[in-house]
Amino acid sequence: MIWAFIILFLAAFTMGLIGAPSWGLFILMFLFLAYLFRFYYYHVLFGKNAEKIKHYVSKSKIPHYRFIYQLLYGNEAEAEKTLNRIKQKTAKNQANVMLLTKQEKYKEAKELLSKMKDNKVKFYYGAVISLHEGNQHAYNSYKEQIKDNVYLSWLKAEEYVLEGNTNEAIEIVDKQIKHLRGLKLLSAVHYRDSMTQDV
Repeated sequence: MIWAFIILFLAAFTMGLIGAPSWGLFILMFLFLAYLFRFYYYHVLFGKNAEKIKHYVSKSKIPHYRFIYQLLYGNEAEAEKTLNRIKQKTAKNQANVMLLTKQEKYKEAKELLSKMKDNKVKFYYGAVISLHEGNQHAYNSYKEQIKDNVYLSWLKAEEYVLEGNTNEAIEIVDKQIKHLRGLKLLSAVHYRDSMTQDV
């Protein structure tokens, strides 16, 4: 990645030496930003191939993406180490809730949720934890605040799983997989795979 910045600097310097028009520098910057977007964000936002997304996050230098890979496919101990490298507070808290929920440390996860600002991740994991604890009132309360249809259908799938109707849950996720992109696609594929292993 450092090479991209070196090339950008050299190109801008050369353009300055030869007296290139200012719009040429804008085009250069646009191309550079497009490259950065493609390199860092395209796969996790718009990728359509789960294997390519999985490969990308497994090799990513961005701690949050590495954490997602380790949480889904790797080692929880490695995920905990990577969690400590996430600098942004909101992202770190969300990642921590995801890890604690996977480890079924619901009490700790709920304590952290209570300190987080309202957002769809907080509501979703609050609903998941409430569902697993059998707290229907809290589950309904969290669920009512979720506007994202993907998260709502995942909750419905989880309800089916807990009722023992895994095939119905798989049908819900299968319908979604056709339309999802990026990290949501990767999460759905992993969720489906985990359900089929339990059937």
